[in-house]
Amino acid sequence: MDILIQANGVTLTDDLKATIEEKISHVEQLAPRTVRTRVRVRKVSAHPSGRQYSVRILCEIPGADLSAEESGADVLSALDVVTSKIERRLRKRKTERLARRVRGPRAKEKI
Repeated sequence: MDILIQANGVTLTDDLKATIEEKISHVEQLAPRTVRTRVRVRKVSAHPSGRQYSVRILCEIPGADLSAEESGADVLSALDVVTSKIERRLRKRKTERLARRVRGPRAKEKI
């Protein structure tokens, strides 16, 4: 899986990059067929606020891609929330697909 990190208005240090890659590696465990994950970190506001930084994750997987975005006072808090959102959506998607496999295709209604 490729992890592409884009930083706008934020200095991408080695520690931050390693943290992002560690968080995103959990996504690969939930969806091993993930082709690419794009992480966009940007500084929305120059003034300190509760929504100063924005983190957006786009997981390119076969079928419909998954996307989530979160704003926070710092990059790491926003990253924690957005990765939990993506993981939750991947678990839900996986459960739905497994349930569909177990119950079989929908039977056509007879008129």
